[in-house]
Amino acid sequence: MGQGGAAGTQEVTFSLTNTSTTSCATYGYPGLLLLHTSGAALPTTVHRGGGLTFDDFAPTHVTLAAGQTGYFNVGFNDVPTPTTTCSSAHLIEVTPPTNTTHTTVDVTLGIDACDNGTLDVSPVFASTDAAATQTTAPSQSG
Repeated sequence: MGQGGAAGTQEVTFSLTNTSTTSCATYGYPGLLLLHTSGAALPTTVHRGGGLTFDDFAPTHVTLAAGQTGYFNVGFNDVPTPTTTCSSAHLIEVTPPTNTTHTTVDVTLGIDACDNGTLDVSPVFASTDAAATQTTAPSQSG
């Protein structure tokens, strides 16, 4: 997981690793829910697509071989305003696309998502260059 940002916008890149012994296929966007340290749900609004921190790109079919890793980005605004609330979380529940089970991830640096916990999420993408995906999604040509 990589994290970066500036001027009120933040981005976290998450990785999903296929821990099975066979290939798995996925398509689309992960489900997300911000959690309090107690595990209680916090206000969360998920927007599928790019935002201020990463480009919007279409989902593609991603097949991960055993041990291979895919990625997705999460962007958010961390500047409160008098008319919005922020969700401050150190845990996030992630449901991979095409799955019904989730896992809870400890986000060490925290996620302070304002505008009622609004998160911009990218679709899952594969990459052969893990270093290039730790802070941003790969460029998409179209």
